Amino acid sequence: MSIACYSKTIEQYGFSIIPGVLDKHQVAALRYEVRSALGRRSAKQYAMRRLLELVRGVSQLCEETAIRTLLEPIIGDRAFPVRGIFFDKNPEANWGVSWHQDLTIAVIQRIDTEGFGPWSIKEGVDHVQPPVSILEKMLTLRIHLDDTDADNGALRLIPGSHRRGIISPETIANLKKHAITTTVKSGGVLVMKPLLVHSSLPAGQPSHRRVLHIEFAAEELPNGLQWYGS
Repeated sequence: MSIACYSKTIEQYGFSIIPGVLDKHQVAALRYEVRSALGRRSAKQYAMRRLLELVRGVSQLCEETAIRTLLEPIIGDRAFPVRGIFFDKNPEANWGVSWHQDLTIAVIQRIDTEGFGPWSIKEGVDHVQPPVSILEKMLTLRIHLDDTDADNGALRLIPGSHRRGIISPETIANLKKHAITTTVKSGGVLVMKPLLVHSSLPAGQPSHRRVLHIEFAAEELPNGLQWYGS
């Protein structure tokens, strides 16, 4: 896919699926590093929020040419990671997520700022909902460490919904008829805008569905606020 076509796809639909970004050796190395970072956690503890901090290989991956090529045409060459989350949907942790938009960001310290709120704390990290103008300039890469399809709880998306700002639950309910289910092979990347409405169902045939969810921005925050992952 050309850069122009890729950029137009993100602008119009809010997402693009890029196969084969990582090879099998890179995928295996990331699986090993994440498993080591999880340590003695049980499979029921299916998420790790401080991914960029705890898994060095993920932070290094964010600087690789293959990843920069996906970021820079959309949000520019100053793009940097601001939050990383690991998800593993598996037989012991087979959950579903209702339709939503990703509306919060992680910051180093709470500083009350006009237009930012409400605030929350997740695993000891301050989170806040920023103005829509900030979310519109961000980009999320979901790096798949397993094949993912409708059978094992793949992400469902409503194409184009990222262009509507913050959407009410009533409007989301009306848009669901336009939803699609994504299919991404191991090593592939689902690139998406945070405001894109998405959800996932529990897996019909549960197996590992390991995903590195990494959010990127290219601008600093106002009033002394600092991105947590920067």
